[in-house]
Amino acid sequence: MSKQTTFPKYEVLNVEIDALTIAEANHLITDHAANPTSAAWYVTKPYSEFIDGVITSPARKAYLDQANLCLPDGIGICWATVFRYGGGRHWWRIITTGVSLILHPKSAYQFLPEKFAGPNAAWPLLELAAQRGLKVFLIGSPKNSSITKTVQTIQTKLPNLAIVGQLPGEIAGLTGPKLLAAVEAGLDLTELVATVNTSGADIILIGMGFPLQEAIMSRLQPLLRHGVMIGEGGTFDYDSFGGHQVRAPKLVQNIGLEWLWRLAHNPSRLGRQLAIPRLIWQVYREPR
Repeated sequence: MSKQTTFPKYEVLNVEIDALTIAEANHLITDHAANPTSAAWYVTKPYSEFIDGVITSPARKAYLDQANLCLPDGIGICWATVFRYGGGRHWWRIITTGVSLILHPKSAYQFLPEKFAGPNAAWPLLELAAQRGLKVFLIGSPKNSSITKTVQTIQTKLPNLAIVGQLPGEIAGLTGPKLLAAVEAGLDLTELVATVNTSGADIILIGMGFPLQEAIMSRLQPLLRHGVMIGEGGTFDYDSFGGHQVRAPKLVQNIGLEWLWRLAHNPSRLGRQLAIPRLIWQVYREPR
């Protein structure tokens, strides 16, 4: 389970998800980050593919269990808590809860009050960080863009925010699966640790995708002097952060079909989206 003990938790396929609003989470994060003597934290935000990827991997499940906060990224996780905690395990409830998400979108948030997808939580967090004078560091390689463009976009919108460092999403010339394998095999992260520590960053946003960013955060946590690391996945890919990914209209977001919007605009995601029916099946089969 995550390390926070103040707010409720709900279990989805043996992973405990913290039930906070975006405002509650961001205040908790910035309160901790504002204390210069506080130990380093990390925050993870699982979604359907994320949970699907840890079912058979104890090592990757540990990334979630060791996090200080484990917050729901997508509607699939919110649906899973409604199905699991809101009634009996009947096949017809898969249909009724799914229809309810469309006709009554707020029904998805009976147990987990909000989803933390992409810019939903990141922008309010950065705005709060600017208000509180916190220092921010960004790591990632947005698709068809750059972390430099991400920083420029944020600074244009939040000129008072102190961004004290930026790095692309590569270490020792490695990216993606090769970097993940190297990190999990014990890749030396001394240079990265020194860079972040020297910057004095209070909040470190890491947009490298699951499970790479979680592997890196779990390795960095005991080595950093201070700061809250947050796994941002593809947040920097969105146009609001200088990337090229256009978000679905609010209506589509509200009824939980943003995944379908992204699939329609990028059919190559089909393989990844199969995690959604797998999640539904696994949650249905999960013992109560």
